[in-house]
Amino acid sequence: MTVRAASSGTRALDSFGGAPGETTNAYITWALVEAGEPEVAREIEAVLAGALASEDSYVIALAANIALRRGEAAKARGLLQKLAKAVTKDGFVGGAVTSVTRSGGRALQVETTSLAILAFLRDSDFTEVTERCMRWLLAQCQGGRFGSTQATILALRAIVTYDAARARPKADGTVLILVDGKVIDEAPFKADASGAIKLPKFADALGPGEHTVELKMVKGSQMPASLIVRYRAETPATAPAAKVALSTSLVDTTVAEGEATEIKVRVENTTKDGLPMTVAVIGIPGGLEVRTDRLEELKRAGTFDFVETRGRDVVIYWRDMRPREVKELTLSVVAQIPGRYTGAPSRAYLYYTDEDKVWNPGLGVTIPPGRATSGR
Repeated sequence: MTVRAASSGTRALDSFGGAPGETTNAYITWALVEAGEPEVAREIEAVLAGALASEDSYVIALAANIALRRGEAAKARGLLQKLAKAVTKDGFVGGAVTSVTRSGGRALQVETTSLAILAFLRDSDFTEVTERCMRWLLAQCQGGRFGSTQATILALRAIVTYDAARARPKADGTVLILVDGKVIDEAPFKADASGAIKLPKFADALGPGEHTVELKMVKGSQMPASLIVRYRAETPATAPAAKVALSTSLVDTTVAEGEATEIKVRVENTTKDGLPMTVAVIGIPGGLEVRTDRLEELKRAGTFDFVETRGRDVVIYWRDMRPREVKELTLSVVAQIPGRYTGAPSRAYLYYTDEDKVWNPGLGVTIPPGRATSGR
């Protein structure tokens, strides 16, 4: 069997493609090596040579995993040392350019750090840096996800691998959780314990305002930990690093039952660079029904590349946006059920950097009772 990785990043592998050539080649080669493909010696040699000369941490992490998997100890050590130097004081691996999915921001940090952890775990000399990276990685979980699909998959793989190597206790002990210096809950465990140790009571101690939450181990041994906090906001804060701007408006805030109105949407690339896949999620107030036939017309006209409806949201996708490009469109909606409604806040973001969202307040509409005899 003869296998050749992509030779140029200018050719997209799919609608999300276009990553640099060395990134794509390294990822494909790593995937083949992980799958046990034997006939990739030339590809491995090229990737390792490129990574040793590169400052791109994502490529270096992929190459380190390849070298370790294929027994290239000397090259692996050099790559691991470069990765360790790239670990920031916060615990993530910096210096990555982009990923095979052209991700950026937190998603890219999660992907690169996860790949680095998989490599660090194979060499006991990197235990300390592994622990730092794991603490950072576990803190990135939001709603059971670590950002994009690719970031979540790699993060879960790193966590599962880490747990298999480190998570079993070596001695009896007790885990304590403290809120503002006061012990709220404790969980004793035995050395042969397995599975998660849960401390659910501390949530009752969290009220409005700032709190300090501490997790302490009495005896026992080091184990990974995670903390999940859920909260609600009518309109979440826009991320400072958001690369798109969004505006939404309802043409009529009072609409007779049976009448139609429109939602104006404007998405702008606020940077001087081209952007990869961009998403706008438009919250539709209750009582209004989106005209899906108009959505299909907009898609056929090339206004956007793909659209779907999820509950009260209309999700719009563009494969990319040019520098400073503005996308404008109009959604047609029909008033169906009388009442006063406020929709979910609308948001826009890059598909592979979904932590950097721009948010708009939910649209409000009043639908008086009494069916109209005509409509737009």
